[in-house]
Amino acid sequence: MTVVLQFLSAIWATIIDPSQMAQRITARRYTRGTLWMGLALVSILSVLLLRMLYFIAPVAMPLGFTPNLYGLVMACVLVILTFGLYLTGQTLGGKATFPHSFAIIIWLEAVALVIRTAQALVYLASPMLAGYVSIAGMVALLWILVNFVNEVHRFENLGRAILTILIAVIGIGFGFGLFMAVIGISAGAGI
Repeated sequence: MTVVLQFLSAIWATIIDPSQMAQRITARRYTRGTLWMGLALVSILSVLLLRMLYFIAPVAMPLGFTPNLYGLVMACVLVILTFGLYLTGQTLGGKATFPHSFAIIIWLEAVALVIRTAQALVYLASPMLAGYVSIAGMVALLWILVNFVNEVHRFENLGRAILTILIAVIGIGFGFGLFMAVIGISAGAGI
């Protein structure tokens, strides 16, 4: 029980003061194995949460994925996001290391898991209230991401962190669109 309370305390600390938590994360050294295990853990927990939600409100897996494929896609998205934020930040003068960038994205997904779990629990009591929890959770996660990127790259202000996130997301979207076009999938293929 103590480990669970420490974990929830760390999640709360992240929501209250994301910059401080980012400093705590970047103060440590991470082995490659530790980071990949963290990625596997949050991906598996995402799949388990989605399966648990299926019993609350039966819905199909996103895009018709199987649970294993969903977990793999989740892991790939987190790795691509890490590379995008790391490389974009470096281009804009950031000083992050890849392991620290990877660690903050893994922790951000852990926080997102807790927020999605809270949303599911609130949904049981009031679906409308769950919508508000979802919006508040998205705002909190975006705020945490901005502060994490700012701290990991040691930028002088949040503006550069926001710019890093915008450029990375646009670049990832463009790259994904180009990849889809190269393999022959278009937006109107299902029409």
